[in-house]
Amino acid sequence: MMEAALWSSCPPTEQLYHDDPYGTTATATVISVRDHYAVFDRSIFYAESGGQVADQGTIDGARVVDVQKAGGRPFQLPNGEVATVESVFCHRFAEPCTLTPGQQVTMEIDWDRRFRNMQMHTLAHFLFHATGEYLQANGQTRSTRGCHISDSSARFDFGSAIPSEAVAVIQAHVTELLASSPEATVTALPGTHDVFVWRSGALEIPCGGTHVNHPKEIRGTVTVRRRTKGRNGTRLYVELDRDTHI
Repeated sequence: MMEAALWSSCPPTEQLYHDDPYGTTATATVISVRDHYAVFDRSIFYAESGGQVADQGTIDGARVVDVQKAGGRPFQLPNGEVATVESVFCHRFAEPCTLTPGQQVTMEIDWDRRFRNMQMHTLAHFLFHATGEYLQANGQTRSTRGCHISDSSARFDFGSAIPSEAVAVIQAHVTELLASSPEATVTALPGTHDVFVWRSGALEIPCGGTHVNHPKEIRGTVTVRRRTKGRNGTRLYVELDRDTHI
């Protein structure tokens, strides 16, 4: 269990992946250790947030299986939503942590997992945009009730009843965006280095996740699936069959 004593007196963790999401290794200093958990002054690991799962990897050879955020302060986004910034990253190890405060360590992420997460997070943006355009064209307002992004799929829970015949339309639009969108850029929002504006062509979305630099790095067959989610709600999934890429 991640106790407050682990992180409550620690400063915010410097998030290295914002500057280079393609970086795989970094050094850091241990700040706090408790049972299976450790906090560092900086981290190359993405902590679970915004629906995206955490990175995994090793620190000085010890297996890291999860990273969670703790603490932080609220930050209002341009779209009215509120994000938490300046958090402490708590790294959970597969075995009890043997590191000591002040120790210098080497971090290494599972790159294959990170890159797949980056691909799916970018695809999630295309799904979000394509669904929003469909809803707008049909006189509905886009609203979301949650999302989840892993290395194999991404999903959004929309607060709208989206019919089954819309799936093919949305899938075609996602595929079109994937083929036609230019290289993406990310720009930090004023007042924080935790949340950015992701842009690719006309698409613009506030986000703190990790993405591929260019949609051309997403190769394979895209599939959108649908299921109802509560009253007047729809869950849409976007999946990538990487095995179909030759």
